[in-house]
Amino acid sequence: MSLRTIIFVVCAISLTGLVLYLANQYSGSLDNNIDQVRLIQAVALIVLIGAGLVFSPRLNLKGALKYIVIWGLVGLAVFTAYAFRGEFTQIGARISGELLPSQAVETGQGEITIHRGADGHFHLNANVNGTNIRFLVDTGASVVTLSRQDAERTGFDFNDLQFDQQYRTANGTAWGARIQIGAMSAGPIRVQGVRAAILDSELGSSLLGLSFLDKLSKVSVQGDTMTLRQ
Repeated sequence: MSLRTIIFVVCAISLTGLVLYLANQYSGSLDNNIDQVRLIQAVALIVLIGAGLVFSPRLNLKGALKYIVIWGLVGLAVFTAYAFRGEFTQIGARISGELLPSQAVETGQGEITIHRGADGHFHLNANVNGTNIRFLVDTGASVVTLSRQDAERTGFDFNDLQFDQQYRTANGTAWGARIQIGAMSAGPIRVQGVRAAILDSELGSSLLGLSFLDKLSKVSVQGDTMTLRQ
């Protein structure tokens, strides 16, 4: 048996093995007759092209073997990346969470985690009525509290607000206005109808209080990681 024939047989067997493996892994993907016909056509085309290359009299076998190895490694890398795409996504999310502590990392259906920041507190980027706001998670705050700047960005009209409520803050007592937030979200978590307040004083950061947190089924802290679940 010539070297060309051996190369062709090895490639054909490898291709057949890959097709059978994928068909076994994704058993429901070839239930459609059209898909089966397309697969057979694709395999037949690859075999014909491969045969033409391998048995071409102009083919340099050393060069052919070199390119077969290179493209085989490329194909293996692509297949590995696809097969473990879920794991790679989780790794990327963890790296993002470490670099951006306030960026929520989705860890399950309706569940996110955030990491403790350099200041020792937990921060969360959340969407309020379509506007992204960075919150300080404060379990001591009874309601979600927006800073004046964040409230303006969110679109609240201060002419329609009555600052007739007193709220305790880290800097003492401050006057504020009661509001209702139509919708808040963080990752897969969605909460509607959130009681909140806007303070008529300087507030270093908007506060994510209990009016949002109490609507969740889980709020827990383990080490430097906080878990929130819908």
